Amino acid sequence: MRLRSCSHLLRGLVFLTLTIQTKQKKLVPSLEHSLTGPVVRMEGADALLTCVVRSLNNFTIMWKKTEKDKAGPKILTANGDRVTSDQRFDVLHEEGGDVYVLLIQNTTMKDAGLYICEVNSDPPIRSFHELSFLSSSLQPPESTLTAPSKPETNSSEPISSSPDSLSVWGYSTPRPIQHDYTDCCLSKNVSTTCLGFCNLKSILDGDTGSDPVECETDFPGIASCMADGRDHMPCCTEAGIPDVCTDLCRGEYTVQTDNIKTHFSCAAYTAPTLACIAAGIDLLPGPPQDLSVSAENETSIRVSWSLPSTDPQLTKQFVLNVTYIQFLSPIFSVNVDSRMARKFYPPFSKIHRLSPNTTSFVLTELETFSLYEVYMWTEGVNQGKSLPTYKTKVVTHIEGDKAADSPTFSPQIPDVKQCCRNKNVSHESCVDMFCDPHSMTEVTVTDMMICAPWDTEIFSCLADGRDHTPCCSARQLPPLCQELCSGNVTDINFKYFRCISYMHDLSSCLLEGYGVLPSSPVNFRFSNLDTSFGILHWEPPATLGETVQDYIVSYQMMDETQGEKINLKHAQSPFILENLSSSTTYEVYVSAVNEHGAGEESSRIVFRTASRKVEDLKEVSHPYNESQCCINAGVKSECQPLCSYNAKMSDIEELGGLCGEDMSKVMRCLVGGRDHLPCCERRGVPQSCQPLCQAVHQKSTGAEFTKCLPFLGQVFTCLEEGTINLPPPVRGLRAVEVSDGKVVLSWRSDDTDSTFNTTHFEIYYKKLDDNSTGGTVFSSDNMINSTLPRATIENLETGKFYRFFVVARNDDGTSLPSSLVRLNVSKDAWDGKSARGTSSPPHLLEVEAHSATWLQFTWNPPAITHPEDVLKYKLFFRQTSGNSTEFVSVESDVTTVKVQNLTPNTQYILYTTAIIYNNDSDYTLTRSTQESEPSETLVAWTDPAFPAFVEAPTIHPINMVTEGSSMTVLCIAMGTPLPTVTLYINGHPVRSDVSRHMVTVVHNVTRDMGDVSCYADNGYGTPMQASRKITISRPPTVKAPAETNAITGDDLVIKCKVDAFPAPTIAVFRDKELKQSIHSGDRISLSATGTFDDPAGFILELRIKDATPEDGGKYYCHANNTLGEDVAFVGVNVSGLPPAVYDRTACCKQQNVSSDCLDICSFSIDFDTMLRKPYCLPEFHKLMKCASDGSDHRHCCHSKGVPNDCINWCRGQPVEKTEICALSQSREIIGCFHEGSKNLPSPPRNIVVRLTSKSSAMVFWEPPTKNPETVELYRVFWRPLGSKETMKNDTVETKLSLNNLVGGTTYELVVKAGNSNGTSHLTEPLRFATADEVIIETSMRRSSGATEVVGIIIAVVIVCAILGLVLLVLKKKNFLLPPKNPNSPTVSFENPFYNTREAQLSSPEVGQDSGVEISSSGSWQGEMETRNPSPLQDSESDRNPSLFSGIKFGRSGQGFQRFT
Repeated sequence: MRLRSCSHLLRGLVFLTLTIQTKQKKLVPSLEHSLTGPVVRMEGADALLTCVVRSLNNFTIMWKKTEKDKAGPKILTANGDRVTSDQRFDVLHEEGGDVYVLLIQNTTMKDAGLYICEVNSDPPIRSFHELSFLSSSLQPPESTLTAPSKPETNSSEPISSSPDSLSVWGYSTPRPIQHDYTDCCLSKNVSTTCLGFCNLKSILDGDTGSDPVECETDFPGIASCMADGRDHMPCCTEAGIPDVCTDLCRGEYTVQTDNIKTHFSCAAYTAPTLACIAAGIDLLPGPPQDLSVSAENETSIRVSWSLPSTDPQLTKQFVLNVTYIQFLSPIFSVNVDSRMARKFYPPFSKIHRLSPNTTSFVLTELETFSLYEVYMWTEGVNQGKSLPTYKTKVVTHIEGDKAADSPTFSPQIPDVKQCCRNKNVSHESCVDMFCDPHSMTEVTVTDMMICAPWDTEIFSCLADGRDHTPCCSARQLPPLCQELCSGNVTDINFKYFRCISYMHDLSSCLLEGYGVLPSSPVNFRFSNLDTSFGILHWEPPATLGETVQDYIVSYQMMDETQGEKINLKHAQSPFILENLSSSTTYEVYVSAVNEHGAGEESSRIVFRTASRKVEDLKEVSHPYNESQCCINAGVKSECQPLCSYNAKMSDIEELGGLCGEDMSKVMRCLVGGRDHLPCCERRGVPQSCQPLCQAVHQKSTGAEFTKCLPFLGQVFTCLEEGTINLPPPVRGLRAVEVSDGKVVLSWRSDDTDSTFNTTHFEIYYKKLDDNSTGGTVFSSDNMINSTLPRATIENLETGKFYRFFVVARNDDGTSLPSSLVRLNVSKDAWDGKSARGTSSPPHLLEVEAHSATWLQFTWNPPAITHPEDVLKYKLFFRQTSGNSTEFVSVESDVTTVKVQNLTPNTQYILYTTAIIYNNDSDYTLTRSTQESEPSETLVAWTDPAFPAFVEAPTIHPINMVTEGSSMTVLCIAMGTPLPTVTLYINGHPVRSDVSRHMVTVVHNVTRDMGDVSCYADNGYGTPMQASRKITISRPPTVKAPAETNAITGDDLVIKCKVDAFPAPTIAVFRDKELKQSIHSGDRISLSATGTFDDPAGFILELRIKDATPEDGGKYYCHANNTLGEDVAFVGVNVSGLPPAVYDRTACCKQQNVSSDCLDICSFSIDFDTMLRKPYCLPEFHKLMKCASDGSDHRHCCHSKGVPNDCINWCRGQPVEKTEICALSQSREIIGCFHEGSKNLPSPPRNIVVRLTSKSSAMVFWEPPTKNPETVELYRVFWRPLGSKETMKNDTVETKLSLNNLVGGTTYELVVKAGNSNGTSHLTEPLRFATADEVIIETSMRRSSGATEVVGIIIAVVIVCAILGLVLLVLKKKNFLLPPKNPNSPTVSFENPFYNTREAQLSSPEVGQDSGVEISSSGSWQGEMETRNPSPLQDSESDRNPSLFSGIKFGRSGQGFQRFT
């Protein structure tokens, strides 16, 4: 339960979460929205303290707690992290928000105290939060109240006596607390959500169910109902509750505003206050009810009331207080000056005590036409009493007038209900609601719909034969609604629903038409107009004036902002219209009321209240100017808003950090040199803060502005009252004459015009000894009085030092001393000049902080000084062990100094003095300067130097730092002097600070921030670094190859790499919608593993054994964790075995290609390189032979349009037109080589012949080296050596049986491999001989001798000559080979597996040419390499004859070459 003061006991349980997004990071931090009111909790309950910081930027916000006997507060939390080891403390904070709530669980009484929310800006800003607790052993205060005795009764029910105290938070008593004042709260319009505060037990149990902040506006009504009209002040006074905290005891409540004087701390008095209320409810009488006062005539008034609602036995008597205020002018044109009237005839009161059964009383012998105030209360039989009733003002009549007579009769209205019944209105509710002019004002739309069938009858009866339309028109009813006033209504529909809001006007017009309402009052007039009230007069109405019961006065403000009309009921003439504003225009009128309602309004009077007199304004002006004092004292301009008794709490919270150094000056000026201590004690200011009331602002004892923030309301109230009532301090105290044993003092007083009624001055003096210190400056041995600003003190000891100070006194108290005069009372010691007073020395010098190389000192400012003095300070220090005895001084404008560059582990001696700058115009024309006596001497040590030590960084959130979010890093270091702490992330410095603990918020965290280090160095020893590895939580990122290839029958492996933390769920799918997942099976294995060095790295491997083309297609690797998901696509191709890659370089070397051209042969023929080396063109045929790689590519070349002149290159043979073919066709030919490298085989290998009989043999060979899997057929050619007839056979195996061989004969044999895309080259010819079942020779020979070459050349020349002659003869005779019949069947021996080729490449079928013979050498190699084609051969080659035709016709000189 949160309590601002005793009037704020209902505030408890405050927890208000604010979420204010801060976008302007460059703004200065602010704590102005923090909830700083005192918080009260039951012991053991959780406590919540709310701090709201705007624009925190990169600063650190800390919760601290002040502790007794400690130099500084204890740090509890830093940002969202707990620093203290006490696990009960925690911080509630939403990331990105501005609210930092300190949570304290399982609280104890030791947790009570002042908590500080601090931002480490420069300067720091703070908000202060007081926490207190109610103990379970709390007891109510003792009370003198006793329960009234009960009368004897014959009832069998036992009578229980009322105990002296009731149960409050565990106090044992047989009577439960049953103070439920909900009905009272409802009557005061307390909101439904706040009704939990309308039961005392709910408050005590902490079960109100509402946030008290939301009920702030309802608390005045709640407080009034809680007191229940009883005066609990005697009990509260006995309990020691200060006056400022007793307003709830009186049923009052002051809403807390931004004004500091509304901020009180009365938490310590919560329990006794509630205990007093709980006890008084059953023991105290209630107040009289329904108090009313009316003037009977010019000398008497009647007071009437109802009996209290409490037990009558509690009432002893009623006490009536009648106060005469002032006389009034009976002449209406003349006003009486209230101020002068009260001076001429002062107000007075008279008490009347009445019996407990009385309900009215007539006061007589009063003044004629005078203003009186009346109120009353109830006194109880047990010495208690009720609260007074409200105060009512009344005016006696002018001489000769008297009160109006009571009504003599009541006019009758037509019997509308009977009329309705006579007209068959059968619905009784319609008769009651519509057929009564008084009740029709409450009709609703539903009533109108129900009664619509009888609308004609109802409104006809209401009109009673009269037309009330003129009245309705004058009241501005809509035309449609005016039809209801005429009584002629035929049909009520939805359009008339709008007339519901005009039913009150319609009722008034009907009653007016019936002639039962009074006319307007007559002779309405105004008199005695004052600044805040005026007297209204009127006479009864001319019509039906005898029926008037009372009157209604209506008035309204008529200035620029037109106010709301206010109606005052139960008025009687003369009537006092009060609570008006001065210099304001109003409009007022009056109307008479009888039992049927209000009649016609009177004429309106517009008047303007009187202006306040100059004398009145002077009375409220404050005689002391605290703001000017602050200016004179040198308070910074930005801190001037604090120099006011009406300072705002928001300004104090905002400027508290910025103006911390000026707070001492501010307090001196607010105190104004007066002694406010008695007032502060009376108002409950705690002892630790009472020095503020004497302008002593000191940190060391807790009497500091910011630490006493919860009590500043009481303090400021005392300061404002005291500077009005108490005398100001004296100025310019000095000793003007000194002689042996005598001193003459002189000073000035600021109360020259007796504004403060200074009666005399008090001079205090004391003989000083060697042990006197600054802490005893207020002590004295003697005191004398003087009515003049001058005094002579005699009978002093000559040669002794004395100290003097002077204070002013009046009847309300004293001032404070403003200066001290310290001197040697000796004529010899006096130099003849005035000894001017100075401030007292600074005191309580102490070490505030220390390190190895510096010491920071603080002290309290002088206790005695004038408020307007400007103070500066000097700190003197030196080493105690050094050779020098001279002190080094440091000047400061504030009460703290940090002395740098000191020696570690060294003792220093120090003291400080105050330098006072004042302007004493009576004695000097310039600002003078005095230095105070030295303060006490302090001895301090610097710390020994210790190397820096740093702990591993603490990171929050501990469990999960999410990518893109923020993390808080806490570096804690030790060492003397204070180390410089640096935060490193991944080796990069982020922030440095000289601190023992550094809190850094890192925003937009990325996943690579894995290494966090804290580094500390203080210049002593080796710097230290401590690191921590973290894994940033992030959603998955999946990486996989866009395409994966596999060979049929091999294992298909897909690997997906996943980066995610926490560990993700990983799966592989075959569809984009992620519905067809892959699971492990016979052929499929699915495994996921983590990487060794990265906790966020994972690898998913999908392995499919014996891959098939059906396994190809699309795959999707999917991963997800709590932060997100990701998917990667993988395309899979499953194909046959890839073609082998052959090194063409070896072939080129075998063909004796020069070394400069060998780089063209790197794993294939590099055509681009070949074009850059034109000198390699003569060796181009060698390169093309190697490029063909043992395959016949002529089919591809034909399809690409390679002419016959260049076609031989397609099978690795030379051509005549090397340059032309190289430039025009080499790119297409090499393209075919590249295509064939994948689908054409090379020649078979390792041919062997074995004789199986005299006439048969077996041929064996091995598959080709290149593309062996593409071979679909082998073809074997053989013939006797030198024979023209060649035999062949095809097989799919790598062997063939040769039959019908002739024994003793030498054969030659070649083999080629082929498929549907083409064939390979022929193998080298193999020779073997058969003789007597033994193979005589089996060899593959290459002719290379000179003889063989010459023979080949001669043979080629002969063949060419013969072919040329044959072609010439044929041409002359026009005898050409007959063309092949396109319809005749063909067989492709060139490519026996590609049957469609013959239709494209047909050639004429020719007969056997007997004129062509194989060369005598019989060399197949020679035929392939040395013979040049004849023109006929070119033509036939262009027509591409089949292999079968070539073999059949045996063209000259070609041998096996024409079949390749």
